Amino acid sequence: MKMNYPKIAEHLGVKLRGNETFDELLKIEQQVKEHKERQERIAEEKANIQRVDAQTKKYWGNNE
Repeated sequence: MKMNYPKIAEHLGVKLRGNETFDELLKIEQQVKEHKERQERIAEEKANIQRVDAQTKKYWGNNE
């Protein structure tokens, strides 16, 4: 089966060599998904930390 590598690369958001097997493409897709989820989780944790810091400063003042 002929694959449209430029279209697949665009979908995945990564550069491809152009000779990946279907199994390799599935692994790449899984890795991209895990990376995006990890980045979202990190951003969410940072937002929570900033929120808690703001609440702490509100109630305890900025004694730095």
